[in-house]
Amino acid sequence: MLRIEYFDKERFMRQLSASHGSVLLHLDNGKTCDLKQDATARSMLQMMDTAPKKGFDLTVTDPADVTGFLRYMLEAGRTERVAG
Repeated sequence: MLRIEYFDKERFMRQLSASHGSVLLHLDNGKTCDLKQDATARSMLQMMDTAPKKGFDLTVTDPADVTGFLRYMLEAGRTERVAG
């Protein structure tokens, strides 16, 4: 599971599109939704400017996608700290 604490909307959406497997968003109620398949969930992310204070949790189903999301997390965190 990956915890997203910094949110760069454009970069995140590019990484989501580039991922090969499912990208599961873990909701507070214990359910998950597949961001690759759920247009409503993607729309909600598009409306966000920052991640929630506690971040949000993702699971990727294709192990090859982990590297891309880790790179996203490092770059988004660096951008956030420089801007902040």
